[in-house]
Amino acid sequence: MPNEFRLWDHEKAANDVFESSMNMLYADYVDAGQMPVVLANKFGGVIFHEACGHLLETTQIERGTTPFENKLNEKIAHESVTAIDEGISEGSFGSLSVDDEGMEPEKSVLIKDGILKKFISDRAGELRTGHKRTGSGRRQNYSFAAASRMRNTYIAKGEHSKEDLINSISEGLYCKSMGGGSVGATGQFNFAVEEGYLIKNGKLTSPVKGATLIGEAKEVMPKISMCGNDLELAPGFCGSISGSVNVTVGQPHIKVDSITVGGR
Repeated sequence: MPNEFRLWDHEKAANDVFESSMNMLYADYVDAGQMPVVLANKFGGVIFHEACGHLLETTQIERGTTPFENKLNEKIAHESVTAIDEGISEGSFGSLSVDDEGMEPEKSVLIKDGILKKFISDRAGELRTGHKRTGSGRRQNYSFAAASRMRNTYIAKGEHSKEDLINSISEGLYCKSMGGGSVGATGQFNFAVEEGYLIKNGKLTSPVKGATLIGEAKEVMPKISMCGNDLELAPGFCGSISGSVNVTVGQPHIKVDSITVGGR
């Protein structure tokens, strides 16, 4: 960590915050409606983590709260989407040497070309649901029982540039930075857009504020039609039945063909 601080370009970070603040200071409110959206990479992956990742944990199968319970080897997303959960990337916040049940972590391809391939499973999850353990039994500390939990979870990079995604939209929204949100038990979500820009004829135009992305995982996943080639990861913490654990979220820039945007 100290080495990362030495390599951190603090001047660029400060300038980025200043530029974003000035842009949003004079932003108009966005008009509500259905529209195509481009979501930025890195922390934009929190939506996949919250709205879809949790639904692929065997804990959700046991509770009967995932719409994907009987969808193994079936198409649940657009063919451009491949999603991964793993605990082995060096230096990533969700990596571990063994999980809290003594199993070495592995790379689990959850979704391959839109097809659901695997669930995130712990020891109890395997016994109760039949889905093989993935080295994902995790807990905050000894006072919690281990449960199936995500580690480093992200949408894999595709072949398009960020500009390709934006150029493909005649009228829509670019979400550069995401804020807080909430997620229902079966994948319904709403997330605030901290920094957004209108897209007109394939170009970024005026900044907008007050935007909220509203949807449901099983409806939005098939609409992610393009994935960028600029995958980035971001560290964070995730709270669930076995407490708070360190995780990584991430994605490249992605295009959602249509989503509900709340505004004025």
